[in-house]
Amino acid sequence: MIATDLSELGVEVVVAAARLTRLASRDVSSLPHAAMRLMGRLDELGPSRISDLAKADRCSQPTMSNLVQRQEESGWVRREPDPADSRASLISLTDAGRAELDQARHEAGAAIATRLSQLPAQDLATLKAAVTVMHSILTLEPLEETPR
Repeated sequence: MIATDLSELGVEVVVAAARLTRLASRDVSSLPHAAMRLMGRLDELGPSRISDLAKADRCSQPTMSNLVQRQEESGWVRREPDPADSRASLISLTDAGRAELDQARHEAGAAIATRLSQLPAQDLATLKAAVTVMHSILTLEPLEETPR
């Protein structure tokens, strides 16, 4: 495939994934969307500074601080001193937060499953293979673009 085709495919993957995520999250009653995003990010990144979470979520540090504080009050995340810098804290999921995130993901998966049940077996097999490829994409390092 040429670069233009790959870019177009990339756009299609991103748009479809975002729409599918929004569709699935509509049926999640156990966790507010912003909390699910934060806890999912912590699941992905592990213990993180608020500044790193804000950067990853593309929001301001005060916005992330407020979100972390609300989730901390719910018992879903905790702050611990950063061993690399005593002035900073690391935010991580608690066991209760992990359980809430797992429940929310289960609800989202169940919402999508009702639609998946309407697909033919061949489409389900293709989708399963596509999910494997998507996981592979997440582990690849970006290549530096070559000058034109």
